[in-house]
Amino acid sequence: MKTTNTRRQFFKLAFGALAIAPFVRVAEVFAAAAMPKSEAIKSKMINDKTAKRLKYVADAAEAKKLNASGDKNYKKFKEGSNCANCKFYKADKGEPEWGKCTMAANRYVAGAGWCKSYREK
Repeated sequence: MKTTNTRRQFFKLAFGALAIAPFVRVAEVFAAAAMPKSEAIKSKMINDKTAKRLKYVADAAEAKKLNASGDKNYKKFKEGSNCANCKFYKADKGEPEWGKCTMAANRYVAGAGWCKSYREK
């Protein structure tokens, strides 16, 4: 079977790729918005080892799902609990949606996050 590429096929593929390109960029923008803007915060964010030990998730909604699915590591999760209203969390003045957590060795965590060490203020 021999295939020949025509100019018409080329333009169909090119316009198809151009039509999809904005959607790829949207996903990239949302991922960037979830990260802190400050390089100082990015360099001092909670690392994987500590996050796994604390069962940390960057969004409390994820902990809610895991709790509902019966995951025993998230059984302490209560509706409305997140890092921003935890006694171990201290919000950053420059970026209030990020703050230091004493349970995470004063590393930065998301205010919307949750971990098994959560204690209400």
